[in-house]
Amino acid sequence: MTSCSPVAARPRRSLTEVTVTVFGPDPLTTEAIRKILGVEAPRTSGDEPPPDVTLVADYRFSTATMRRVHAAAVLAAPIVLLTADVREHSLLSLVSHGVVAVLDRTTTTSADLADAVLSSVNGSAVLSPHLLGNLVAQIRGLQRNVLEPLGYTGPGLSTREVEILRMLAEGVETREIAKTLVYSESTVKKDLASIIGRFNLRNRTQAVAFALRAGVL
Repeated sequence: MTSCSPVAARPRRSLTEVTVTVFGPDPLTTEAIRKILGVEAPRTSGDEPPPDVTLVADYRFSTATMRRVHAAAVLAAPIVLLTADVREHSLLSLVSHGVVAVLDRTTTTSADLADAVLSSVNGSAVLSPHLLGNLVAQIRGLQRNVLEPLGYTGPGLSTREVEILRMLAEGVETREIAKTLVYSESTVKKDLASIIGRFNLRNRTQAVAFALRAGVL
């Protein structure tokens, strides 16, 4: 089991400071997990704030497991998945639903489970080396087979946008960029405005800096 460090450092919280909602295959398992983590059952008043993290547990990964993941995703909190035999082709779907940790039920200890919950709520991801490698391979395949043929780079910039930013970085004026790329000047301006808005940038200079940091220029 390995963990990915969070992008930005944040204060480490203890298990007594977090709220956890558990989705289990049956009441007995759900209650056992709550006792392991030392968390209480959620109240049913309807005015409770969302949990800090949700935990989905199952004996074996199945369609029922995915239904629980879907239900947990509604709470918009990081999801820890405790199960066995996770299907590798389901990893992207799990991540897209907010799963940040996948634990093997057959080998995970109580300490492992508690640590995964804390890691999740503190901004880290927990995956076995095997699953992590498979997820990276799937993402690379998605980039190579789907995004690149459509003209999109890793940071989410189209090839045309990259070319515009490259010429902008070289000091070329908008009118000349349009002439060189055989587009109207308004199209170039719209593309630049789209980049600035899409990535919450302030101006063209920041757009060029963003592309440089992303390694596409």
